[in-house]
Amino acid sequence: MTPTPASAAPPADARDGDHRFAIQCEVLRLSIRPLGPVLLVQYLLNCGVAALFAWQFSPVRALVWLALVTGVTVMRGFFPQRLPEPFTPATLRAAQRQHTLRTAIWELAHGLAGVLLFNPERPDLQLLLGLILMGMTLSSAFSVSFYTPATQLAITLLLAPVIVTGLWLGAPVMMAVAVIGIGLTAMMWKLVADHSRQLEENIGLRLNERTLREQALAGLRASEQAQAERLRFFSAANHDLRQPVMAIGLQAEVLRQQLQHGTDSAAVQHTVASLSRAQQALEGLTNQLLEIGRIEAAVDPLRPAAVALAPLLNELARQAGEGRVAVRCPADAVAWTDTVALRRVLSNLLDNALKFTPRGRVLLAVRARRRPGTDTGRAWRVEVRDSGIGIAAESQTRVFDDFEQVGNVERNLQHGHGLGLAIVRRLAGQLGIEVALRSAPGKGSVFSFELPAARPGAAAVPAPALPVAMDEPDADAVLRPGLAVLVVEDNIVVADSLSALLRHWHVAPRIYASAAEALALADLDALDAALCDIRLPGAFNGIALAERLAQRKPTLTIALISADITEATQQLAATRGWHALRKPVQPDALRRVLLRAQQQQQPPSSP
Repeated sequence: MTPTPASAAPPADARDGDHRFAIQCEVLRLSIRPLGPVLLVQYLLNCGVAALFAWQFSPVRALVWLALVTGVTVMRGFFPQRLPEPFTPATLRAAQRQHTLRTAIWELAHGLAGVLLFNPERPDLQLLLGLILMGMTLSSAFSVSFYTPATQLAITLLLAPVIVTGLWLGAPVMMAVAVIGIGLTAMMWKLVADHSRQLEENIGLRLNERTLREQALAGLRASEQAQAERLRFFSAANHDLRQPVMAIGLQAEVLRQQLQHGTDSAAVQHTVASLSRAQQALEGLTNQLLEIGRIEAAVDPLRPAAVALAPLLNELARQAGEGRVAVRCPADAVAWTDTVALRRVLSNLLDNALKFTPRGRVLLAVRARRRPGTDTGRAWRVEVRDSGIGIAAESQTRVFDDFEQVGNVERNLQHGHGLGLAIVRRLAGQLGIEVALRSAPGKGSVFSFELPAARPGAAAVPAPALPVAMDEPDADAVLRPGLAVLVVEDNIVVADSLSALLRHWHVAPRIYASAAEALALADLDALDAALCDIRLPGAFNGIALAERLAQRKPTLTIALISADITEATQQLAATRGWHALRKPVQPDALRRVLLRAQQQQQPPSSP
């Protein structure tokens, strides 16, 4: 249940560059790997060649050549090249140069046989030496290195001495051998290039296979983790949902028995209050679960705009209650963000701060910060400061988890459900911001994040305000008996409950299950109010029905009812002069709608 912010995939050139780099690193590792048995066999063959030419030509020259070969063999066998860890492009290039130099020294020592063992007086020994060096070339071409530049240089240094000496001092047959050696060099260059390319392709395939295997394993682990998180989420949700449901069931049974046995009204009122608290807890939890679902489903796309922060913070402070929240914000603070998501982040942070601050005030503060590398070069740091109980350091990483509540081990639902900060975390991920926490037990908490500043001159769009409440009707006013109310609700249980409550208020409900049925059968001219469920069967939903009713009777009081009343729906209702009630509808809110309808339908009093 934890969304991962979407990260842009690296460009194709970058991915190709990384892949090529990994292949080159692997080629170099293969080139310098220990080859003890091969070195031993090569050295023994070199000793045989030295003995052959010492006997046939010059022992001194043969010993000099064998000493050179012994030195480079010791270098390669006992003092191998050390590779840097980890590889970087710079260290890789340096390691390649070092490897090429060591390989050149190795093959040059072997190739000097073409000079030290060359006998100008014996054409047969010249031919033998040329054939031996060509055989060395063929046998060692793909064992000395897999790095193409080093191997091609090694072949050249191995054959060049005998080719040059043969062309300069050799007999006619040796000159022919030298020409063959030139052709062999060219052919070996091409073979080495083709072999190296095939090797790199194989390494690339192996690396791709390994990468895919690692990605598959990572995906499997992520899936298992996500599954575990979902299981934990639904388990916690199931636990917290069952608590108020159980309370409602038990209190309903208590109420039934109280009414059956004629219990005094005070006890009945206490039971009713308990039922109301359980219902409110259930409603709060379902609203938060629905909000999490909407966030993860990305139902509300982000629409970044220039947002004036001071009016938004002042509005949130007013909604929190007089004197509970102080605001400190520069008048020119204009951020570039999504207004709706920002409001939800601040509302949840503010609710959390007020919940844990029984005394004192909460501070909403904004200050300018430098942010180099951005269009404006600055940002706005938003802070929500409280003077509450604080959070211990070991618990600060958990407060943004689902159903996590510090200091509420007993899971008292009156203290919330532990989803407010989880919603903040999800919304912050969508906005691309990071919410930081600074707190200590007994010293309060500070939640903060930074918003990019809008460009100078950008027209600040005020954050969409919640619908302005109309003048509240008199709470002691009595509903007129027979007030005609249209109820369009397809859920029979909800329809029966609404009908029972309205009849208890001596209101005359007209119950219909669809918009088409209501338009066809209801006496619209006689109606005083209409309660329209938004999700209705058939071609017309509740909003379309409300449009039709408003056209037929402009003075009709209309209330949209739904479990998922969004801010867009609230704005639409406010624009049209309608009401928007979220399920489960509170009786007091419903009664206020009917009282406003009653006031609106009353004829003006005569002077």
